[in-house]
Amino acid sequence: MDHCARCGHELGIGRYCTNCGQPVGAEPDWRTDTAERARSTTPPPDDPPPPAWTPPPPARFPLYADESEHPDDSFDGPVPVEPTSHRRPPWGLWVAAAAVLVLIGAVVVAIVVGDDDAPSTADDSTTSAAPGDETGDETGDETGPAPGGVGNLASVATVEVPATAGPGQDVEGKKVSYDGENMLDGVPETAWRMPGDGTGEEIVVTLPEEARLSSVGLINGYAKRAPGRDWYHGNRRIEQVEWVFDDGSTVTQDLGDTTGVQSVDVEVATTTITIRLLAVSKPGSGASSRDFTAISDLSVVGES
Repeated sequence: MDHCARCGHELGIGRYCTNCGQPVGAEPDWRTDTAERARSTTPPPDDPPPPAWTPPPPARFPLYADESEHPDDSFDGPVPVEPTSHRRPPWGLWVAAAAVLVLIGAVVVAIVVGDDDAPSTADDSTTSAAPGDETGDETGDETGPAPGGVGNLASVATVEVPATAGPGQDVEGKKVSYDGENMLDGVPETAWRMPGDGTGEEIVVTLPEEARLSSVGLINGYAKRAPGRDWYHGNRRIEQVEWVFDDGSTVTQDLGDTTGVQSVDVEVATTTITIRLLAVSKPGSGASSRDFTAISDLSVVGES
């Protein structure tokens, strides 16, 4: 052998290759041989060859992470999720709803607790008056007398009262007054009222001239009603009066529980009529209860 079996160097005299130290005549160990050579070599047969084909990984179901909207693998924060709850209505809708509820509440309160005693801010010249259709068993002639004829002289008379309750509002918010002239207008739903018990008080009616009277009478309470309200029985009512005329004569009249005109026959010539309140009821009970003495209308029938 002229050349080393390991490195191919020309052998000289000796038992080892002077270039790589390989024993002369021994086969090289390919697993530990690292010498560079000019000729090509093949790997030892005990090293397995690399696989010609690698099987694909087993199939799996797609995961939610496969569909991530963040292609950057460095992102490790939480993935935003769209809220599933219902969106709250805008605050403007809440305000509008609250305003509607307040308005409804005000209307309900006005209907339930509103009455003719509420303070009024309207002009004092405004009154709430609508002719009523309720009549009692006895009614006088509500029309004014024709010249030389017989009629209700109250429409041309004047009146003085001991006291007058302040104005109020009805359930519709309209102004209501309780002046003494309301007893002379022939409208049962308007009334004169004074605070408290009017027992012993006097009302003076004055005619334009002396007249011969045939009857006198009155509606002895506040003959006005509203849904859920009975002002006639809620206010105080006149139970007994005394009619006093210019000649000193008097007529006592007991009054019943009715919203119609209650009259008594007389035969007297007079210019003034004094109405003395002898007995007054207590206030009624319930929502309509009011501590006022009231008269809705006067009837003075005669010939002037």
